Amino acid sequence: MLRELHIKNLALIEELTLEFNSGFSIFTGETGAGKSILIGAIGLLLGERASTDMIRNGYDEAEVSGAFDLSNVKDGLKELLGMLSVPIDEHELIIRRKVSRGDRNRILVNQIPVPLSSLKSIGNYLIDFHGQHEHQLLLNEDEHVRIIDSLPEVSAYRKKYDEAYFQYNQAISDLDSFKKKALQLAERKEILEFQYKEIKSIGLKHGEEDELEKELALLSTSAERTGCASEIITLLGNGTDSVERNVAAIRRKLETLVKYDATVLPWLTDVENAMSTLTELETFCGSYLEKTGGIADPKRLEFLNARLAKIQRLKKKYNVTLDGLIGKYHQLEIDLKSLENVDADIAEFEKKAKQALRTCRNSGDDLSRIRKRHAVEFDARISSVLKTLGFSSGELQTKCDQLSEPSKDGLEKITFLVQTNKGEPFLPLAKTASGGEISRIMLAIKSVLAEHDQVPVLIFDEIDTGIGGVLASEVGKAMYALSKTHQLLCITHLHQIASLADHHYKVHKKAVGERTVTDVSVLDGDAKVDEIARMLGGSTEISLKHAREIIGQAKH
Repeated sequence: MLRELHIKNLALIEELTLEFNSGFSIFTGETGAGKSILIGAIGLLLGERASTDMIRNGYDEAEVSGAFDLSNVKDGLKELLGMLSVPIDEHELIIRRKVSRGDRNRILVNQIPVPLSSLKSIGNYLIDFHGQHEHQLLLNEDEHVRIIDSLPEVSAYRKKYDEAYFQYNQAISDLDSFKKKALQLAERKEILEFQYKEIKSIGLKHGEEDELEKELALLSTSAERTGCASEIITLLGNGTDSVERNVAAIRRKLETLVKYDATVLPWLTDVENAMSTLTELETFCGSYLEKTGGIADPKRLEFLNARLAKIQRLKKKYNVTLDGLIGKYHQLEIDLKSLENVDADIAEFEKKAKQALRTCRNSGDDLSRIRKRHAVEFDARISSVLKTLGFSSGELQTKCDQLSEPSKDGLEKITFLVQTNKGEPFLPLAKTASGGEISRIMLAIKSVLAEHDQVPVLIFDEIDTGIGGVLASEVGKAMYALSKTHQLLCITHLHQIASLADHHYKVHKKAVGERTVTDVSVLDGDAKVDEIARMLGGSTEISLKHAREIIGQAKH
């Protein structure tokens, strides 16, 4: 339910806060008073496009906010808000939208920024708006199938068909894509075979390039490393001035000192350890020379350089890394293999597409059957309501024309036909219904669907255009009945409808200083009588008396 609407600096509205309740709320006022501004403000909350022309002259920014009670909201909205990371605080949702002459337009839902597309999705759960544009939707036959499929008995079948149709389209798309790819591969077969053989011929392995470069680096320094190891051995163990001979002499001297001074003992221990380490070093250098003795093989060096050159040439040619080159090889292998089995693969894709088509048709047949069954009941109920809305002989008929191929909406084209006079043929709405008649047909449809409609708020913008008298009373009663299951807001010029309101708001203009502003007053008691009298033609005693009578009798 819409609990509060706040508007600031929007067109003629300087600042306005309106509080709403459940039931039937009516907006009246003279032409040009600013009722359309209220509709525009609500439209902004529903994700309508904003224009800087909406901003009040002399200001840089306009703001609209709405507070909604989410006590009985659909789970779908809660899921959507969850996806947008919007918290729901005590079942309340506050939408705030700012329109700026600069680039500071903002949409906040419970203080969380959201994009315009998401606001539209949120709005679809909150308010069902019906104005002159919405009435024209009935002239679009795509809307007819949407209405039939919104029937609770039909919606599950439509969902199942949508899934089957998606799978069918996916199967067709997969088949077409494979055929195109197969054709492209066939045209490039010789090139693919050459590339495959070229890469295969050198037998690549993951990590090979790094290993080759490391080995080559070792090979290029073999002379220096061998020389160093040999020289260490020479220094350690050969000649009268070798390290081992000198350290041994030091040990003997320390052994003598220890006999006279025990404090020298740690040094003797360290020297003995050093002699052991030097012996191990000499052994290591000998082994190192034996192990690296063959690394400087010129043939091995030539092989390494040639191997690296081949790898680097192919990497440069195909503009990839070594891993990318190996990946390309495997992809070429797959592509060439697929060419060998292309006919069998196409046959498999065609088989899947045919199966998907059968499933889609079966699901479509189920949908058609349930549509036709419940369309008969729907037509009867709409026709019954139409008779209370000025169509004494009016009837609605849902026509189902079989299609040769599945479409996004099923296996048939659905069209609403209407008979406005007994004995006349059923014709499409565009050929037989006036604007006012289309408005009443929409009202009849909403009345029938209201039992299952879970959008909590309905707004009718001058749906009473082109009607009056007893018919206006019947239209008002139909909307009043809708307000028992929905919060209903309506802009009207007709006293027959206004008199039924649970809550009456009058939109009017007034001068404030040198400016004109639009304001809204909540009417009750005598104020409501005065407004109904104005709508009757004036504030004479007769019209005031008539207004009281109308209000008193309205809901009886």
